Amino acid sequence: MRKKTLFRGSIAVSTAAILAAGVLGTPARAADPVTITIWTFGDVIQRQLVQEYKNLHPEITLQIKKSDLDPLNGTNMVTACTSKTGPDIVAVEVQYSGYWRSYPKCFTDLRKMKTSEANVAAGIPAGKTALDFKKNYLPWRWEQGVGYDDSVIGFPTDVGGLEVAYRIDLFKKAGLPTERGAVGKLWPTWDKFIATGVKYNSKLSAADKKAGKGFIDNAGTLYAAIMNQGTEKYYKNDGTDTGKLIYDTNPQVKKAWDTTIKATEAGIGTRIGQYTSDWNIGMNKGTFATILAPAWMMDYIKQQAPDTAGKWDIADLPGGGGNQGGTQLTVPSYAQHSQEAYDFITWYLAPEQQLKVFKTYGLFPAASVLYNDPALLDYKDPFFNNAPVGKIYAEGVSKVKPIFEGKLQRAIDQAIGAGLGRVAAKKMTAVKSWAQVIVDIKKVINN
Repeated sequence: MRKKTLFRGSIAVSTAAILAAGVLGTPARAADPVTITIWTFGDVIQRQLVQEYKNLHPEITLQIKKSDLDPLNGTNMVTACTSKTGPDIVAVEVQYSGYWRSYPKCFTDLRKMKTSEANVAAGIPAGKTALDFKKNYLPWRWEQGVGYDDSVIGFPTDVGGLEVAYRIDLFKKAGLPTERGAVGKLWPTWDKFIATGVKYNSKLSAADKKAGKGFIDNAGTLYAAIMNQGTEKYYKNDGTDTGKLIYDTNPQVKKAWDTTIKATEAGIGTRIGQYTSDWNIGMNKGTFATILAPAWMMDYIKQQAPDTAGKWDIADLPGGGGNQGGTQLTVPSYAQHSQEAYDFITWYLAPEQQLKVFKTYGLFPAASVLYNDPALLDYKDPFFNNAPVGKIYAEGVSKVKPIFEGKLQRAIDQAIGAGLGRVAAKKMTAVKSWAQVIVDIKKVINN
C-alpha cells in the first residue's frame, strides 16, 4: 500500500439487510431506544422500508439527513472523518467510490462485523460478516465498496441500469415505430440514435420548434452513457490503489465527447437542464420524446408527470447495455451505533428488500441473485405501457463491463461536463472547449 496524504484533492472533488450474537461474541442487543443517524441523498433510503424496519424494531429510530450529492460525499464526509464525528451510516455514490476507497480507515471494515439476532425473524441469519453476503451481489458492484486494503466499506444498493424511455404518442405523431422492439432497432448505434433524432425533429412544426421542442431532453446526457459502455474511463487499473490516469489517452473518452458534440450540433436536444422546473414541465407537456433513463428514473417520471401514464415505454439503449449511478451504504469508523447500523444495512439491502424497492421506486437491484427470479423478470410496469421492465433492465445490466473507478472520477466528470456545456451554449467551439477541459483536469490533479 502506498502512503497517502489524507484528503489530498478533496476540495476539488467536493465542488461541483441478515443476524447473530453481537460483534466478537458480545450479547445480542437489548431493546433499548437507539437512534441511527443516516446521511444520504436523493431517494437512496426509501420511506416504505423505513416504516417497515420501524415496525420490526420499534426501539430503533432512523434519523435521516438528506444533502446534495457533492457536498455530502465531498466536504461533509471529509470533515466528519477528520473530526471523527458524524453519522452511523453514510451513502456513497459510485462516482465517489474511487475516492473513498482510498481512505478505508474512515470506515468500519464490514468483514469484521457480525449480524446480531435482531433480524433473525426477518430472515437474516445471525453471525454473518460482509463476506457471507458477497455472493448475493453483482461482483463489480460489490467491488465498488471494497477499500484498496481489501476491507469492505459498504454494501451496494442499486444498479443504475440504463435504457431509453420514450413517448409512444409523440413517436406516432412523428411517423416513427412505437412498439418497443421496433423502436430499439431504430438505433443499434449512437449514430443511428442521432439520425433518428434528426428525423424526429424534421417532423416538428415551426411552432413546436419555436417552443423549443426536440427529440431528447438534453443531448449532453449521451456522454456518460457512452463512457459507461467502455471498459475504462479516466484511470487504468495498473495494480496500484490509485490507478494510472488515462483521461487524455483513452479513446473511449474522445469517442464519448465527439458523439455528444455531434448530437448537440445536430440539435436533437432541447437543452433543458435535467432536474429543473422546466424539465419537469417538459415531461408533462411533451417537450421532448426521449430520456436516457436509468431504472431509478422511472419513478421520477411517475412523480413529475403522473398524467402521462401509459404514454411512455422503455426501449433498448444504443450500443448495448448501460449503467448510470448506484450507491454503497457504509458504516463510518466513528459511528456510535455501528452494530445497529450494520444490522440495518444487511436487512435493508438484502435481495428481498431490493426487489420491493425496485417494484415500488424503480431502483434496480444490485443483488444479482434476483436476475433469474421470475418475481423480477416477470414484473411489468403499467405506467410504462406494461413494459417488462424487470427483464429489460436485467438484460441491459448483464451487458455492462466492470470499470475501474479512480480517485478523482467525479471531479474529472465535472470538468468534462462543463466543457460540453460551453459548446451547447455556443460559448466555445468543441476544439477550444476540449483544450480547456484538459487544462481544468490538470488543475484538479495537481491540487
